[in-house]
Amino acid sequence: MLYLIADASRPVSFLSAGNLTNEDQFLHPRRVIDSYELISVARGTLYIRSGDCDYCLTPGCFLLLLPDECHSGTRPSPGELSFYWTHFRLSDPEARVCGEQETAAYFHDSSRPRYILPKTGTLSPNSRVNVLFVQLLDLSRRLGCFARTQCGYAQSTLLLELTNECSFRRRLWQQDEKIPLEIADLMEWLQLNYDASVSVAAVAEKFGYHPSYLASLFKRYSGYTVTEYLNRQRIRVAKNLLTSTPRLTLAEISEQVGIGDEKYFMRLFKRYEGVTATAYRKAFAQKERNRI
Repeated sequence: MLYLIADASRPVSFLSAGNLTNEDQFLHPRRVIDSYELISVARGTLYIRSGDCDYCLTPGCFLLLLPDECHSGTRPSPGELSFYWTHFRLSDPEARVCGEQETAAYFHDSSRPRYILPKTGTLSPNSRVNVLFVQLLDLSRRLGCFARTQCGYAQSTLLLELTNECSFRRRLWQQDEKIPLEIADLMEWLQLNYDASVSVAAVAEKFGYHPSYLASLFKRYSGYTVTEYLNRQRIRVAKNLLTSTPRLTLAEISEQVGIGDEKYFMRLFKRYEGVTATAYRKAFAQKERNRI
């Protein structure tokens, strides 16, 4: 697998974006462009060749096309096809394409923000990448002196989201015992839907498992029950809210993270963090007052 590695301390330069739709027999034209292009398929199948590799992109698949690399369709797409695309340039003159082994070091280095983008891959069922694509398309249609700047930041957010998603899934797969893709997707879904009121039975139905089997499988690979894992995500978000939004009451924070009972929220927080939510907030506030 190849990865694009680039500095992410500054936004990328947005060029254009769109949503191509075709009813039948679409064949991608042969061309060479001087910018990067990211493609994400929403419906149908796109057959495309980039460099020396052929790709069959189905819904949820993405492909990063590199500058000055010839790409073209290899066969017509049968039936309806829809994919998002965007062209951009990087501000990092030292951006490079690396192999799997060399890229591993960048995943473990948090000293500076980076885009770490696979050449191709599959988005998780709950990925926010295509949602950000839609937002980028909306921004690209606006007029005004700040429109292109906004698009640059929106484009950067999309690429960072893709980086984050790939990094998350990579961490799961690097554990000693490989986590099934379905469990990795479930863990990510719980992280994204921490504020939802869900039961183990409802989650099991969504992911196609018997509740008892899901509970056993999830505990085996994560070390937690589904409920405990979800509650830990809620407390993680609550810690951010406690320190960043001093005007929110504990009841409001409890509600925002999906726990309707304030007293239960307070008990959970004390259990996982070792201090009360109020003490946690006060400790952070004291540090803020002492900062020079």
